[in-house]
Amino acid sequence: MKQAIQKAMIEIANPKKGKEISSYMKNVLPFRGLQQPEITKVFNSFKDQIKQLEDDQKYEIADFLMRQEYGEDKKIALMIAEKMKFNLQRIKLTEKWFIDGHIKEWATADTYCGRVLKQFVIEKENAKLMLDWAKHENLWMRRSSCVGFVTLARKKVCDMNLLFEICQENIVHQERFNQLGTGWLLREMSLVDLKGVIEFIEKNIKYFSSEGLRYAYEKMKQRDQNYLKNLLKNTNSKDNNQQDDDDNDEEEKGDQQQKKQKLKKNDSEEESDEEFKIKKPKRQSRQYKRKL
Repeated sequence: MKQAIQKAMIEIANPKKGKEISSYMKNVLPFRGLQQPEITKVFNSFKDQIKQLEDDQKYEIADFLMRQEYGEDKKIALMIAEKMKFNLQRIKLTEKWFIDGHIKEWATADTYCGRVLKQFVIEKENAKLMLDWAKHENLWMRRSSCVGFVTLARKKVCDMNLLFEICQENIVHQERFNQLGTGWLLREMSLVDLKGVIEFIEKNIKYFSSEGLRYAYEKMKQRDQNYLKNLLKNTNSKDNNQQDDDDNDEEEKGDQQQKKQKLKKNDSEEESDEEFKIKKPKRQSRQYKRKL
């Protein structure tokens, strides 16, 4: 079935469109040039066969397609994975998709969150794993630890303390997609705990990019938006002034060091002149005695 699915995509591929999609995605992945309705059509043509498979068999096909280079293969992999039950052991297997570089851009990562991860983290015990992901060195695992909760946070089915911990681990990273993933989750959390989200932003304002903050306050009232925008603006202004002061201090230290070196050099020259003046008469005195 794996090869049959690929063959079905190859038959309707549009290489020209594929290049356009790849260009839009910054050429991180190649694409066959299929639009979503075409991808869904291919999936539906195998849907009945897939339904008959055990979860382990479904995972084998999904894993094979996820490891292919084309973006459309990865999408169908996740459409198949959505039809499975993910326990802790199986979700841990999908970590390899990130670590081995098969999920390495926002489109596949966010589709994974929407089709697979959100079903897993709705269970509070499972959700705790996301704190480990939030601390991971892999950018897309960190982002997914936030995005996996985006559609759940507003439904009041999540442990808000855990979500704040996950956001805390993420916001300190300056990568754009880390910032946006954190801001996206905070946006949905603000619908449940506005006060808590504002306090979190106040505490961590020095870490926020303007874009990340904009995501976070998007669903707040204008008054709160203006307050947070000004807070970031004032924080950045203070940081810039502090940097200028630090630069000036360094320049002053450098000037003082140069002055010290110059004074030391002048003192050494003066000492040399004095020694010469003292030694010169002695030589003349000896010469005079010899003449006598």
